[in-house]
Amino acid sequence: MIENPDKDKIAMGKSLPPLPKERLSFLHRLNCFLQLWLFKALAALYFLYLRLVNPPQPGTQPTLTKRYACRPTLETRIFYPRSYNPAQRQLLPLYLNIHGGGFALGDATGDDPFCSAWANRTGMLVVSLNYRKAPLHPFPTATFDVAEVAKCVVADDSLPIDQSRIAIGGFSAGGNLALSASQLPGLKGLIKAAVIYYPIVDFGHPPNEKLDSRPYKGGPKETLESTAWLLDWGYVSVGQNRRDPLLSPMYAGRGELPPWIYMIGAQWDMLRLETQQMIHGLAGLEDRVGVQQEEDFEVGRYKWTLARGCPHGFTHASPGRKKGGVSRRKREEVAQGIYEEAHEWLKKSQVLS
Repeated sequence: MIENPDKDKIAMGKSLPPLPKERLSFLHRLNCFLQLWLFKALAALYFLYLRLVNPPQPGTQPTLTKRYACRPTLETRIFYPRSYNPAQRQLLPLYLNIHGGGFALGDATGDDPFCSAWANRTGMLVVSLNYRKAPLHPFPTATFDVAEVAKCVVADDSLPIDQSRIAIGGFSAGGNLALSASQLPGLKGLIKAAVIYYPIVDFGHPPNEKLDSRPYKGGPKETLESTAWLLDWGYVSVGQNRRDPLLSPMYAGRGELPPWIYMIGAQWDMLRLETQQMIHGLAGLEDRVGVQQEEDFEVGRYKWTLARGCPHGFTHASPGRKKGGVSRRKREEVAQGIYEEAHEWLKKSQVLS
C-alpha cells in the first residue's frame, strides 16, 4: 500500500534519494517480454482493423504532415483551424499534442479526431507529435523525441506560430511526456500551459501498490490491471532512478514545470490517485484528504477535474464500445464538457485571448 504518498513528493520542492529500478526474476522478465510484444502485435492489427472499418471522418485529417531533420522517422501532423485565413498572415497560438499508448503502442494518427476538433474549437494551430516506442526505445528516448521535434516545430518559419502563446497537452503516457519534455532546455519557460489527461506521473511506486491503493474497490475492472507491469518493464530500464523528474513528473519542482497546469483524472483509474496528489501539491492544497481531494478545484494557475464514473482512456475508447462499463455517449458527454473547461481555462492563462 502507498502510505501517505504526499510526504515524499517534491512538486513542493522537497528532495529524495534516488530509487533505482530493481532487476526482477528471469521468469517475470520473460513473461513481460513475450506478453508485451504479443500485445503490441495485436494492438497494431486492431488499430489497422479500426481504420479499415471506421475510415477517417471528413474534416478530421491533418492539414499537412511534416518530418523534421532532427527525427526524420517521426511524422508530425499539423492541423489548422477552419477559421484561419493565410492571406491575413495571422500568427496563431500553438497547442502541442502527445498521444498515449503506455509508451509502447499507437501513433499520432489516433488523436486526429481530437486534434482537428480542438483546432476548430479554439482557433489554435495544433501539432500532433510522434515518438519512438518501448521496449526498443525505453526512457528517456520518448521524452527527447518529443522535445526535439517540438523545438523544430516552434522554429519552423513556415508555420504561423505566436511563440508567446504555446501550450502542450497529452493523454495518459502522452501527458507524462508533455510534463517531462516541458522541463528540458528550449521548452522550459517557452511552454506557458499544460492540459494533462489521466497521466502516469509517478513511477516511484510499482503497479501492485497502485492497484492496492485505489480509493475505490467496487468499481469496474481496472483498465490497466493486466498491462501495467508489461509497460513498466518495457519503458523503465533496470537501474533507472524511478524518481527522476523527467520520468516521474511528480518529483519535479514547481519551477521546472509549465506555470499553468490543468490536470484531469478518471475516477476508476489506478493512476488517478497520483495525478490527484500531484495537482494538489502544486496548488498548495496538501491538507485536503480523502474525498476532499476528489472535489474539482481551480486555485491560481492550477486546475483539477475528476471525470466521475469514467475509466482510464475514457476519451479514446473505440466507437460503439463500452469502456469500463461506461457507454460511448456518456464518455463523449464527459469529455466534451472537460474540453470546454480546458478551452475556457486556456483563456485565463492568456495562451488564448
